Amino acid sequence: HMTKRNLTRGATMVEVSVAAVIGTMVLGTALTLFVAGAGMWVHGSEMVEAEGQSRQAIRVITDQLRQAMVVAVDANGQGATYRLPTRDASGIFSSPPVWDGVTRRIFHNSGSIVIQEGAASRTICRNVVLQDPDNGGANYRIFTTPPTAIFREVSVRVVTRRIAQGRTYLGRKRETVYLRNIPKLTQ
Repeated sequence: HMTKRNLTRGATMVEVSVAAVIGTMVLGTALTLFVAGAGMWVHGSEMVEAEGQSRQAIRVITDQLRQAMVVAVDANGQGATYRLPTRDASGIFSSPPVWDGVTRRIFHNSGSIVIQEGAASRTICRNVVLQDPDNGGANYRIFTTPPTAIFREVSVRVVTRRIAQGRTYLGRKRETVYLRNIPKLTQ
């Protein structure tokens, strides 16, 4: 006959089945949360990368233009020619500003932004798009200036795009640069 000790020895088949189902549900939920979290991490890192590209491009462009004496923006707004003043041996700009004789340009070229200094050029940003999807896909100008004949500022805007795992990520940055070394004649 059965004693109380015999009843507590093991689990019944029903108890094992219930435990297996609950364990499977817990593992399934954990796996679903892990996959969702990993997807959100990838999405976030791609957004950060796209933003980082546009931010880096703006930083390099504004560092160049901030020191300029003169900036001439192309009619289509996709490039700018600028002049920097001469510097002495310690890197200090001449006063009054005098052009150093080197022709410099920053311009959009086949999805990249390029800085050209004399004969040398370097790409500072790739994956640049000229249409902003959040603005109805309208074209935008990288460089814009006030409508006056003499200006002391240039607005710079860059939109970059990254495509990863079938999704598109956009990075946008805009900044206004105030020219520091304008000769006294034009101030």
